[in-house]
Amino acid sequence: MDELIVKKINSTMVLQLNREKVLNALNLNMVRIISSEILNWKNDDSISGVLLRGSGDKSFCAGGDIVSVYHKRNISESNLSYDFFREEYLLNYEISKFGKPWISLLNGISMGGGLGLSVHGSHRILSEKTIAAMPETAIGLFPDVGGSYFLSRMKGSLGVYLALTGKTIDGKDSMFANIGTHLLNNSLVEEFVNKLLKLKNYSHEEVDLILDEISLNEKLNSNLVKELELINRHYNKGNIHEIFSSLEKDQSEWCVKQLNILNKKSPTSMGVTTRQLNLAKELSLKKCLSMEFRICQAMMQRHDFYEGVRANLVDKDRKPKWNPKNVYELSNDAIEEHFKNLGERELFKDE
Repeated sequence: MDELIVKKINSTMVLQLNREKVLNALNLNMVRIISSEILNWKNDDSISGVLLRGSGDKSFCAGGDIVSVYHKRNISESNLSYDFFREEYLLNYEISKFGKPWISLLNGISMGGGLGLSVHGSHRILSEKTIAAMPETAIGLFPDVGGSYFLSRMKGSLGVYLALTGKTIDGKDSMFANIGTHLLNNSLVEEFVNKLLKLKNYSHEEVDLILDEISLNEKLNSNLVKELELINRHYNKGNIHEIFSSLEKDQSEWCVKQLNILNKKSPTSMGVTTRQLNLAKELSLKKCLSMEFRICQAMMQRHDFYEGVRANLVDKDRKPKWNPKNVYELSNDAIEEHFKNLGERELFKDE
């Protein structure tokens, strides 16, 4: 069975992630299929845009297939921990430069690598079935696939909050966080798809016109709005130590809940993520991806990533043993070790 179904309907390339049993998790083969064709689609005048969707009704894409990276850890001839992330990040960058409509249907679980496939495109369609998150700190990783770029540009400190806690958010919250561009009732998603696929030629503006007719225009009432003042007060800090200190000084129920959530995450991941997002505010997407690749390759050489994947995705005992055990044992030097130039192994050779 094909892991990625690719077909052309009139002037639209339809890409269907086809790994329903693993929530359409993105693997290296799928990345390579899209990467091999994206420049052809960009330069082919008979193609107006790309429509990206997941198989089934549960998931768009639950993220990258990092379990495969975990299992290849001790195979000396395997370069998967280098190749997968490198090729995935380069694809994220090409999507951002695509120029034509890149339309993603996030009507289900949309996390990590799934957001990397969609957020850098022009149209991200949400519904009441959308479940979005960047949950990487729970597995000893960090928000990658351009996460440093789009998270650092969210309202106030919302991006830091979502990155550190890994909080799952619905369609309305995802619109508030600028993950999506349009919110539709799930019952109308196929109506949009049918209208799009009938077109023999179209532009961004024509896609917008179709979506504007059926999008939900009422006030969103995002739950995140209610938390934003607290989020900005406690997550607008220079480093992870200051965030913990701020939460600990406040005895409110909300802050106690935050600490309970954060104390389950990898201290190293949280420290690196906070530093990453502070730096990303001034960086282009290309430079963000370059920084992320440095972080990623550093984490592939360390304990927490493999321990986090083992505990949460392989053995599923949910009891990772982090090293260091908490943020108070995490030094600034240990954080900075993740940002070193990779020399010949840099993501972009011109930097």
